[in-house]
Amino acid sequence: MLLLFFFIMFLIAVIVSFFMGKNSKRFSLIALGLLTVFFVAYSFVKFYNYNGQIISKYNFLLASFTSSNKSITVNINFSLGLTGFTDLLIITALIVSIFSIVIGDREKGGIFFGLLMFTGYGLAGLFAMRNFLFFFIFWEIVLVPIFFLISRYGSVDKEKISIKFFIYTHIGSLFLLLSIFTLSTYYFIKYSIFTFQIADLMSLSFQSAIPLFALYFSFFGFLLAFFIKLPSFPLHSWLADTYTSSPFSGTVMLSGGLVTMAGYGLLGIMYPVTGLFPRVLIYFIIILGLISLVYFGLVGMFQTNLKRMIAYTSASEMSFVTIAFGTSVLSTGYVRVFDLSGGMFQTFAHVFVASLAFSALYFIYKRTNTMEIYGLRGLYHKMPRASTFFLASILASLGMPTLAGFIGEFSITVSSFQTIGLFTIIIVFGLILIAAYLIWAAQRSLFGFYNEKLGPLKDLNRSEFTILFFILISSIFVGVYPTLFFKLLSIYAAHLGGLI
Repeated sequence: MLLLFFFIMFLIAVIVSFFMGKNSKRFSLIALGLLTVFFVAYSFVKFYNYNGQIISKYNFLLASFTSSNKSITVNINFSLGLTGFTDLLIITALIVSIFSIVIGDREKGGIFFGLLMFTGYGLAGLFAMRNFLFFFIFWEIVLVPIFFLISRYGSVDKEKISIKFFIYTHIGSLFLLLSIFTLSTYYFIKYSIFTFQIADLMSLSFQSAIPLFALYFSFFGFLLAFFIKLPSFPLHSWLADTYTSSPFSGTVMLSGGLVTMAGYGLLGIMYPVTGLFPRVLIYFIIILGLISLVYFGLVGMFQTNLKRMIAYTSASEMSFVTIAFGTSVLSTGYVRVFDLSGGMFQTFAHVFVASLAFSALYFIYKRTNTMEIYGLRGLYHKMPRASTFFLASILASLGMPTLAGFIGEFSITVSSFQTIGLFTIIIVFGLILIAAYLIWAAQRSLFGFYNEKLGPLKDLNRSEFTILFFILISSIFVGVYPTLFFKLLSIYAAHLGGLI
C-alpha cells in the first residue's frame, strides 16, 4: 500500500510543478528529494531479507467480466510489484530526475520542469508495473514529455528532430503493443481468460505452447522496441541528433533515463522466456552487441562536437547490456548470475556516468557557447574546476576503476569469456577504442595553449560546483561500494537463472 501512496504523491507533485512558474525548479527538487528519501527508506525495509522474488505486490481489479456459462473471463488489473532490479531503477529514475532539474534554468518556468517531472514519473511507473496494459501506458508517458522538451526547448532543427524522435520511438511502441496483444490473444485462446498480467504472458509454460509464428513475432516486437531505446545498431540514427538538439536537462534524462527502459525491457521483461529463443537469435543478439560497441566507438572517434561524441559513447556503453543479455542465456551456473548482474549494474550505473558528462559539458557550454573540440582548447587555464569534473566524466566513461562505469563493464567482459571465448577480444578492442578517442578529446579541449578567441572565462560558481560535486560523489560511491547494489542484483539474477 505504501508503494501506491508513493506514486499518488509523485503524481500530485508532477501536477503541481506545472503551475509553480519560476518557483517550479525549487518545488520540484524539494518534492523529488522527499520522495527519494521516502523510497530509499522503504527499499531498505522491504529488501533487507530479499530472496529474489517479486515483492511489495499491490493488485487492484479495475474491471472483471465472466460470461454466463463461465467459459470466458476478462480481468483488467492495476498491478504493482518490485524486484531487486526494478527497485534500483526507480531510485535511478528519481536521481536522474533530480540531476536533470538541478541543471535547468529556473527562468524556463513550470512547463519545462513539469515535463521533466512527468518523464521521471513515467520512468518510475514503468519499472513498477506488473501489468502490460499499464506498462505500455507508462512507456508512452515517458516519450510524450521528451518530445515536447525537444520541440519546445531544443536548439537547431528542434521541430524536425523531435518529429524524427517521435516516429522512431513510436514505431517501436507500435510493435511492442502488437506483441502484447498477440500474447494476450493466445492466452485467451488457451485459457479463456483475457489478461495483460506480465507474469501470465511472460510465462515459459504458456509461451512454449503457442504457435511459433506468434511466438517469434512477439519476440521481434519486444526486441525491436527495446533495441530502438537502447539504442542498438542499426536502429540508432535518432540518437546523435536528438541528444544534440535537446536542452541539456533533456539530454541527461535521455541518456540517464530512457536507456534504462531498454535495459529493463531486456533483462527484466524478456529474460524469463529466453529459453525459447532460437540459438541463431541468441548469437545474433551477441553479434549485434559486439558490432554496436565497436561501431559507436568508431563513429564517436570522428566527432568534433563533444555532445555528439558523448552521445555515441553512451550508446557504446549500453552495448554491454546487449552483450550481457545474449551471453547470459548461453552461460550456466554462477557465471550466468555474474553476467546478468553485470548487465543490470551497467544499466543502473550508466545514469551516473552520463549525467556527470552532460552536466559538466553544460556548464562549459554556458560560458564558451561552443562544444567543438578544436574551439575549446586549453580550458584548464581558465576553468580548472569545470575541466576537472569533465575529465572525471571522461574517465568514468572509459571504465576507470573506483568510478561507476567500471563494475558493469568488468563483470560482463569477464563472464562473457565462458560463452564467446576469444571473441571477448572485440569487447577489449571496443574499450580501448573508447578510451583512445576520449583521451584524445580531453587533450585537445582541456589542455594545451588557451584559445584566446573564447575571451575571459569564469570558472564554476558555488552552486554549480556543488551540483557537479554531488554527481561525482554519487558516481564514486557506486564505483567504490558496488556491493550494496550488486548483492541485490545478484540475488535477483540467481532467481532468474534458476539457482534459488
